Amino acid sequence: MSPNVHRRMLFYLSNLTMFAIFTSLLTGFNLIQFEKSDQLTRIGVPRPRQTEAEWCSAVLLGHADSDSSTVEDLLALMPPDFEQKFKNPCFYDACHQTNNGTKRKLRCLPFFHVLGVDKCGSTDLYYRIVRHPQISPNNGVLHKETSWWSWRRYGHKLRTDTHHKESFIDYLHYFDGLSEKLEKDSSSYNSITVDGTPMDFWDFTGWPQIPQNVNVGNPKILTPHLMKYLNPYVKFILIFRQPSERLFSDYIFLKLGEPTAKAFHEKVLKSIKMFNNCCANNTVRACLFSRELQIKMPVRLHVGVYSVFLEEWRKVFDMENFLFLRTEDYSKNIKGTLKKVFTFLGVDDITETMMEDISKGKRVYETKRKKKSGTMLSETKRILDNFYYPYLRKLHALTNDDRFLWQNK
Repeated sequence: MSPNVHRRMLFYLSNLTMFAIFTSLLTGFNLIQFEKSDQLTRIGVPRPRQTEAEWCSAVLLGHADSDSSTVEDLLALMPPDFEQKFKNPCFYDACHQTNNGTKRKLRCLPFFHVLGVDKCGSTDLYYRIVRHPQISPNNGVLHKETSWWSWRRYGHKLRTDTHHKESFIDYLHYFDGLSEKLEKDSSSYNSITVDGTPMDFWDFTGWPQIPQNVNVGNPKILTPHLMKYLNPYVKFILIFRQPSERLFSDYIFLKLGEPTAKAFHEKVLKSIKMFNNCCANNTVRACLFSRELQIKMPVRLHVGVYSVFLEEWRKVFDMENFLFLRTEDYSKNIKGTLKKVFTFLGVDDITETMMEDISKGKRVYETKRKKKSGTMLSETKRILDNFYYPYLRKLHALTNDDRFLWQNK
């Protein structure tokens, strides 16, 4: 046999062998198949075709780049497929990394958020809510605040930045308390968990870091869009306070200046001037979503512009997802408010004795310094009420609730 013929035969046999191996793989094994997709992972790999495959956190590994100008692209992730046996939105991560390798782990997102607002009684309300035996707190600050959606994923703090940006996997860790409980105890399947971060309602200042917002003048994607994508049936509890009163309490609590009515008045005037100057050249929305302005204003005037922030949430979520409360009503009738909350969440009724015990507990995080500072000046109150009035009219329209005009406290 000539050398040329020998080479041709070897080439033919090798191709035939490769074809046989490839055919056996297709018919004998259930391979992961990939399809072209407009949405890629951060490393540029197309999403696998998800038939019965489980959610996998491995796609996120290595994406936490603190020096990057953008954060994780949450819209490029496969949305979790929640387990129907649990009331809380929980799902299995097929790729959880441990010191002993990869294992399957139950993960949970919050069933609801106590979404705010700061200095409206949200902390006191939160701690009473989680005393219900079916509601588990999270592992965040004070077992209440994860600060992830508003601050931690962007490397933000209140008025400073850090170099560490938390990942979506980091966020899931805050709810490991419930996931571990559910894996151990089948009688806990109706248990739910909560995120109690009030900043998530109003702080959208990280929007330029969201990949879909790169090189755009106005944000296309905000926190509500991302939450809806990953947790579409989540519920929200919002408690609002008359905004002028909220601002004075906030000023004293955060120690933003001398704890006197006069010092507060001067800072209010300066903040309103800064806000109006911004609005002269930009939209109200742009000014409220500006981290630079939020940091520079002497008082947090922006937090009380409830309607602009609520409008963003209402663009994405239906009214059925929200329970709106008022601080003034809560203070007068804690027990009645808690009954509304537990009904909204669909948790089991508790005994009257337990309800009384939860309702009559000591108030938490009251601003004691405010009692020493007295009340704000009547002129300050008038200026602030005039500033907030158009936004309260809009809040009234969004909620269809006369309480939020604060005409009768």
